[in-house]
Amino acid sequence: MDLTDALDLGPREVVALVGGGGKTTAMYRLCVEAAARGRRAVASGSARFTEPFGGATVPLLVDNDESSLAGSVSAALATQPWVIAANGRGSRGRLQPLAYEAIARLAENTAIGLIALEADGSAMRAFKAPAEHEPAVPPTATLVVAVVGADIFGRPLTEEAVHRPERVAAMTGAALGDIVTPDIVATVLAHPQGGRKGVPAGARFAVLVNKVSEARLRDARFTASLLRERGVQVVVLARVREEQPVVEVLRPEKPWSPRPASG
Repeated sequence: MDLTDALDLGPREVVALVGGGGKTTAMYRLCVEAAARGRRAVASGSARFTEPFGGATVPLLVDNDESSLAGSVSAALATQPWVIAANGRGSRGRLQPLAYEAIARLAENTAIGLIALEADGSAMRAFKAPAEHEPAVPPTATLVVAVVGADIFGRPLTEEAVHRPERVAAMTGAALGDIVTPDIVATVLAHPQGGRKGVPAGARFAVLVNKVSEARLRDARFTASLLRERGVQVVVLARVREEQPVVEVLRPEKPWSPRPASG
């Protein structure tokens, strides 16, 4: 099972990834998986984002004129399975986000099966709560995925480990410096001002717990059970950088589906 199956993506989706702990890697992974299924895909952002680690191996279309960018994307997808699109470059080489109108224009292109977007910033932290101006989820999103890195479990609720720890504290009742637990993570991800913030009407919502090692599996599973109690229907436990990224998945129509043991 790959991320596309775990998230139950259809033939045409606009997926917005929020939170921290692996959004960028998951975004590019979904595009690779779409291409493997014969679907054309676009990776981009409604927030600033970065190129794949090691640089782009597919067309990177950077254009400050978003009206012409849609044409460039269409032309590139005539010969390439997926592309990266951005509205210029910002500081530290980060790629600038597309406006909601530009994303909507791409979504109208029936040749594109997937638009995967980084819709939030996390300052390279594994866990966060959004600020007032975050996240940047476009109205055209069909699925919002809140991401957290399982390496946050057991770490202190401080700026060194968590992006906007004061907002996590306010949302959960925890004190700054407390150890981050599955309950803290689940409370934020399921909160209407946390992971669920900005989900468009009619869009689906899922949680991706990334970096789930064997040592972190128990906490990840407990987090998933707490998320389910809080009304989150789809929870994916994953190691997105691995060849087989999905560890376990919980969906309404299915019980826990562990990844088959190797050998």
